[in-house]
Amino acid sequence: MIDQAFDIAIVGGGASGTLLALQLMRLGGEHLRIALIERGPSFGSGIAYATGCEEHLLNTRAGDMSAWPDDAGHFLRWLPEGTTDFVRRREYGHYLKAELAKAEAAGAGRLSLIPAEVTDLEPSGGQTILHLGDSSTLTAGRIVLATGHRPPELDRGAFHGNPWDDAALADLPPSASLLLIGTGLTMVDLVVALGDHGHHGKILAISRRGLLPRAHPAQAPKAPAEEPPAALFAGPLSKRLAAFRRLVRDGTPWGALMLALRPHNAALWRTLDKCQQGRFIRHLRPWWDVHRHRVAPEAGATVAARIANGGLVIDKGRILALDVAVDQVEARIATAAAPSGAVMRFDRVIDCRGPRNDVADGAGLLARLATRGLVRADDLGLALDVDDEGRLIDRAGSASRRLFALGPLTRGRHWEITAIPDIRKRAAALAALLASELAPGTS
Repeated sequence: MIDQAFDIAIVGGGASGTLLALQLMRLGGEHLRIALIERGPSFGSGIAYATGCEEHLLNTRAGDMSAWPDDAGHFLRWLPEGTTDFVRRREYGHYLKAELAKAEAAGAGRLSLIPAEVTDLEPSGGQTILHLGDSSTLTAGRIVLATGHRPPELDRGAFHGNPWDDAALADLPPSASLLLIGTGLTMVDLVVALGDHGHHGKILAISRRGLLPRAHPAQAPKAPAEEPPAALFAGPLSKRLAAFRRLVRDGTPWGALMLALRPHNAALWRTLDKCQQGRFIRHLRPWWDVHRHRVAPEAGATVAARIANGGLVIDKGRILALDVAVDQVEARIATAAAPSGAVMRFDRVIDCRGPRNDVADGAGLLARLATRGLVRADDLGLALDVDDEGRLIDRAGSASRRLFALGPLTRGRHWEITAIPDIRKRAAALAALLASELAPGTS
């Protein structure tokens, strides 16, 4: 027995799914019935914007965070007057929830928020049956996977593989020694949260290259008036990198150049063939990430202060082995000073290597769909294989008429699809496509 029927079901009610639902409610007229399904505790916020830490700030200036691509100042107008550039992340979650509540109220029953986990999808004629964790089912003509991020690993004993779970810092003594695996944005979030918890113990953060995300300047850089030069969009990676460095040497600030490239990042990615994309991921990605994905000035200052007082050490190295117990972890770590590995003990280890979007055995719904051939991994193994419109590609290489993906799950196609300015643009395009395909009188 089917409990409910919809035109579109969005699996995942975090930022990506919410932005799509908002666009669909704006474009869908009176005929579309939309289900937004979220397994977490609330709609609209997802992992990033549900944080309880007061000091977790947006990593993008508030002026770039509107939910609406055609109204850049919308979020700024929503905020109290006099708000600074980098607002609390939790405030952005409240903003998305407020926009969702408005859309739901205005929709006269067309938008349903369903708190449930989708456990499986079953094609059935011209519809798809969604099986939910409570054993109920619903059908929809179009399905959009917008499930966002998975944690790097599972928790076990004193090892915490989910850095976004409150359990990662629960009952942590202020003097506890910590190993943070990874030195990117997630590590910065943990260091900021630890300060909020009053932690003053020793922290070692380790990654292959030991790179830290750069901090945004206090004043936003102005992008060059002219378009980025063609030399950045053609030829081998080595020549493109040389052209970038030459522009910086000739006086263009690197921050302004990265800002100028942002609207073109997806196109830039697609100018690389698969071999070049693989080389980028293996060799250039760490440097791209720390310059492209920067942190708020306040977060940068917190990390710098912790390093300066000796409480935080950033090192290059590899984890060779972890012996995990309930109350401590013994780690063997290879560094330049100890290439064969030095054994160190920590009260807690937290995996900060960032989220996963790949189709791994433990990926739940995605793994089940891949096993049945309904989806497949992209060529680089980053996430799901999709076409330019967001249609999921099945095992045989065919683009689906009914299954789509949005957000980080499409990273192999678009690369830069984890920040709001990029996701909202894709959400608007996908909403327009779906509304057109499901318009009255369309077969």
